[in-house]
Amino acid sequence: MSFGVSSASDSFVVTGGTTPRDLELQLQLAAALLTDPGYRPEGEERYARSVENYFASLDATPGRALGTAIGGILSDGDPRFTLQPQEAYLAKDFAQLLDVLADRFERGAIEVAIVGDIEEDEAIAAVAATLGALPRREASFRERTEARKRTFTRDRSPRVLTHAGEADQALVRLTWPTTDDSDHEEALRLAVLARAVRIALTDSLREELGEAYSPGASSSPSRTYEGYGTFQVQAALDVASVDIARAAIVGVVEDFRAGKIDADTIERAKRPLLEDYQNALKTLTGWMNLVRRVQSEPERIDRWLAVPERLGRIGAQEIAAAAERWLDPAGAVEILVLPRGD
Repeated sequence: MSFGVSSASDSFVVTGGTTPRDLELQLQLAAALLTDPGYRPEGEERYARSVENYFASLDATPGRALGTAIGGILSDGDPRFTLQPQEAYLAKDFAQLLDVLADRFERGAIEVAIVGDIEEDEAIAAVAATLGALPRREASFRERTEARKRTFTRDRSPRVLTHAGEADQALVRLTWPTTDDSDHEEALRLAVLARAVRIALTDSLREELGEAYSPGASSSPSRTYEGYGTFQVQAALDVASVDIARAAIVGVVEDFRAGKIDADTIERAKRPLLEDYQNALKTLTGWMNLVRRVQSEPERIDRWLAVPERLGRIGAQEIAAAAERWLDPAGAVEILVLPRGD
């Protein structure tokens, strides 16, 4: 069996994997976590060690340096997304956690998702005997409207970070604000746009530099923060090639905004998305990703079923329009990560 607890942006999540025979035992463990979580000192000790290890390598590579700083840059220092001093994390303990967590563990709504080789009646009975036997709880998740507000920085000035890794390594990233994922068709257009940008940028960099660089591009529309999303393009490469990479990124974006996109690039961009869709429900993880919030967000099923038809309607014209709408080069936050050189 496996067991884990994590915090998502708007929920606490308990996950587990087991055999059909031991499903009820697994659910007993989940119920025990809620009713008697322990808060033993060993947990605080492990937490402190993990904090120290994390801070010991904050800037060990260009990617680590970027990951450390980008949350604060994009949010103008919002503490929810900004790394705090090490001492602030080491000062945390279970007594403080109880003030935040105890009430939710005792009264917060629970959504249960079970996937696997188990009969429906058996699953219902197992939940009824464990989580369903707990005292009555809140019937639905709290809206927390104020907490769902997140802004993207208005400061579009370039930023330069440094890393302590190899002296010839650098990274350049451009990040644009977009939107949340409430509009499924726009979310799909942004996903295709990201794939298409990556294809075109890879071709451009290899033509310019003659090396097998693998730049990245991705769209991240939020399911939690209303109106918030980001689109990012980055390239990790040699320090001497930074200007070429930046020019290539801007060139691809400007071409797309001008409608200079061929149908082959669009098809190459859509193909892996369709393959991911066709393969997703071949694993328990894929099924869980689909149904984990299906009670509180039932529209997710309709969205899932509509993916092939909606992807099929996306062509070069739709991608050019998305690029024109979201990827104004002047609206990006550019971050350059260079070796420290000390």
